[in-house]
Amino acid sequence: MKSVEIVSVHLHDYLYFKDVDIYFDKGLNVITGETGAGKSLMLDIFGILLGVTPGRVDNYSVEVVIDIPDDILEYEIFKGENVFSVKRNNSRTTFKINGRVYPKNVVSSILSNYITLHRQNSHMKFLEQNFLISILDEISNNKNLLNEYRKYYELYKELKDLLKSESLNKLYEKLEYLESVIKEIEEVNPTVEEEELLNEQYNVATKLQETVEKYNEILNESEVISEKLWNIKKIINDKYEESVNAALDIVETLKLDIQKELSEIEGYDIKEIEEKIWQYNQLKRKYGPTLEDVLLNYENYMKELNEVKKKIELLEDSKKKIEDCLKNMKKFSEKISLNRKKAAEKISEAFLKHCNDLNLNIEIQFNFSKIDYNYNGFDKVELLGRTVKNQPLKPLKVIASGGELSRLMLALELSVVSDGILIFDEVDAGISGETGNKLAEKLKEVSERYQVIVVTHLPQVAVRADKHFVVLKDQKSGLIKELDEEERSIEIKRMVGSDDVLKFID
Repeated sequence: MKSVEIVSVHLHDYLYFKDVDIYFDKGLNVITGETGAGKSLMLDIFGILLGVTPGRVDNYSVEVVIDIPDDILEYEIFKGENVFSVKRNNSRTTFKINGRVYPKNVVSSILSNYITLHRQNSHMKFLEQNFLISILDEISNNKNLLNEYRKYYELYKELKDLLKSESLNKLYEKLEYLESVIKEIEEVNPTVEEEELLNEQYNVATKLQETVEKYNEILNESEVISEKLWNIKKIINDKYEESVNAALDIVETLKLDIQKELSEIEGYDIKEIEEKIWQYNQLKRKYGPTLEDVLLNYENYMKELNEVKKKIELLEDSKKKIEDCLKNMKKFSEKISLNRKKAAEKISEAFLKHCNDLNLNIEIQFNFSKIDYNYNGFDKVELLGRTVKNQPLKPLKVIASGGELSRLMLALELSVVSDGILIFDEVDAGISGETGNKLAEKLKEVSERYQVIVVTHLPQVAVRADKHFVVLKDQKSGLIKELDEEERSIEIKRMVGSDDVLKFID
């Protein structure tokens, strides 16, 4: 199976590293240099990409080419070489994968699956409860069991919180109120478009009402004129009768035309329009002030109604539901705890072997105790140790010296890592002599299975490198140079001390 590998790194304007390219090997990659040259600066970039280091300058860019063995379809990333980059410009940091911007937490989450970074004080994470739990769960493959447990735990927590903050009677009252409000709004079924149409129709109806009043006045006057024309017809000579009849016809035709128009206008029901507008105004007065507010509040009322219904459903027969949750939480958390204890035994066995290889006389023990149910079950896990047999177990930071802590950290990380890239910043701090030889042999052994990148001051480590880089610095800039065999010999002599030391040894 193909393993993950950092292929290359490009640094631009990171402190005094202006434009630096580094090409790593699959095996043991060693970085050396004088004190103060900036060996550890190069490892900053991995800390930045992993989200554990903030960076030391405001303007820089970094590109890291990593050959990954898997497709990550969720983010459209495919196996093979992928470019992970970060650019900081005037306090704004942008993370990209293959030129596409991704959130920082996505990039760090992806890379944390492949890269383990050890820096000074990294051993502190093994003293953290949540870190230990996560390691044990990963090794014991507890993911599915945890998902099942957490389903019941979240419901249990929700029920307990509801019982503290809610009562069924008040929820029933709230339900009744919300249902009445929603019903009131739904009966009107308001829309912005209909309100605009109603206002237009009302304006038209108002004008038509004025027209009706005028037409009625005309009809009244026409009746008066017709009556007078009939009186004239009774007393006028025959020779004018035709003219009077014509006048009567005109008046009667006018009356008929107006009556016809009036019948059409009166079919336009202004009262119905006024009633609908009144309903809209009532809703706006209660739940507005605008119709948009009414519609937004309607959506909020619907959401609130669903929440209230859910709470009622949860609280009804809540005692039985809580008992059911506790029963299932117990069942799954016991399985999870058992798996963790088996994983702890596995880690302890591997740790003992690595300790022997590293000339380290430390015994560790995962101490399990039971606490109240929480997100991870009921386990409290502490990592204790001792350097003298039959002595009491104590926290690791109490029992180990600086050099021992570095080796202990290496032994622990090797005991829990399953695949990926191991990066160590001065894991050999406080180590020398024969212990340095043991450490160098262990790093070389590990590099046969993982890609290893290590910043070191030990010549014992440097001589075993598959690739050896030296960090050089002058007053203006820094350089990371890959060494050939002759240059390696010169650098390792420098690390030993001087020619006088070598002559003395000879």
